[in-house]
Amino acid sequence: MKLLRRILCIATLMLAIIMVPNGQQTEAADVWVAHWNSEGIDVYVMDDTLSHGTSSTGRWFSISTKMVKNGRLKEVITWNYSKYQTDMWRYQTNTMDRSHDTVVSPGDKVFTYGMNRIGWSYEVREFWVY
Repeated sequence: MKLLRRILCIATLMLAIIMVPNGQQTEAADVWVAHWNSEGIDVYVMDDTLSHGTSSTGRWFSISTKMVKNGRLKEVITWNYSKYQTDMWRYQTNTMDRSHDTVVSPGDKVFTYGMNRIGWSYEVREFWVY
């Protein structure tokens, strides 16, 4: 009987150890990055949507944001940032006309969040981000 109790106790302890979280984030997080006063919108980055890569011609990353107004979701925007060789960083969103992109401004909080999260460096020269 003591042996059975001991085995049961050890099995329970091992199961408890296996089920304890390992400290890593297991859920997606929405991270507040900016408030656009002119539109009354809070911008939340959907951290689990960040993807990035490099090629022989440059670097890119993509991240989605939730645009929230008065506590309600207004829309989800996907931002696609890219840098061709030594050119400045540019972006395009899923709400823009696909025939052009826009130069990243130094105050772009979504861009800054993505770059910091990836660990890439960038340089601001006058009004442009390189």
